[in-house]
Amino acid sequence: MTFAKKSHTLTKSGHSLPAWSLLIAVAIIVSQGLFVASASAALSRLRAASAAAAAGPSCGAPACAAQTCATPVKPCCPEPCIRYIDRTCGKTCCDSCKPAVKTVLKVVNPVTCCPVDVPVCLPACCEGCPAVDSKCGLLSRGVVTYDWCCGYRVVVRFDRCGDVTVVYRG
Repeated sequence: MTFAKKSHTLTKSGHSLPAWSLLIAVAIIVSQGLFVASASAALSRLRAASAAAAAGPSCGAPACAAQTCATPVKPCCPEPCIRYIDRTCGKTCCDSCKPAVKTVLKVVNPVTCCPVDVPVCLPACCEGCPAVDSKCGLLSRGVVTYDWCCGYRVVVRFDRCGDVTVVYRG
């Protein structure tokens, strides 16, 4: 009966390590180097976004207006499918006797910079300009949040295909 000889690597202290542990160590070092490179790229994007936000876009301007898009707006952006989710739990932020206001939000996808008209239904208390926050979310998905001073929030999420999910929060 013969046994296969295991290959080992000796450390400076004379301890014996299997050869596969050396491969794991190299893989960890390489992945940390990639993580540092992606973290520094994310930090530079964050600094550019905060500098653009410090400029203070005017009311009604899309969040992407202050930024320059990496690629120009495509002349033929696809028409997205829009899905609505109501997470207000039946609560309204103001007098429920007043009728809701139908309006269209001009939303720019922060990933592709394609403009999309999103029809929404808002409570009557949502007056004035909302605070707009635009960011790239997980897995290259754009997220644009509209917050009104009455506490009502509309979150517009873009998936990878460009389709839109609108979430109402009261």
